[in-house]
Amino acid sequence: MHVRTKPDKTQRFIELTTQLQKDVRANEADTLLFQVMQSREDPNAFGFTEIFTDIAAKEAHANRPYHVAMSAEGYACLDGDPDIRVFDLLGEAAKAGVHA
Repeated sequence: MHVRTKPDKTQRFIELTTQLQKDVRANEADTLLFQVMQSREDPNAFGFTEIFTDIAAKEAHANRPYHVAMSAEGYACLDGDPDIRVFDLLGEAAKAGVHA
């Protein structure tokens, strides 16, 4: 997923997503990777990479109380709609039953 923040909301978005990363890593063993990245060229542009062990883990992630709470305020920081794309893993990870 790629998002852009309103310039005056960028710092708050960073705070929210930094906490979300901590919460995910502490509580979601079936979320293999949850990483938010900020563009070097555009400080208001962010990318998310998420890898889950299966679809159930992905659905559970979205419904966690800390994720739901962050989403409302986080979406208010955005400038436009998120660009969400779903990819499937290739190679050995896909053979091991890991899904994006």
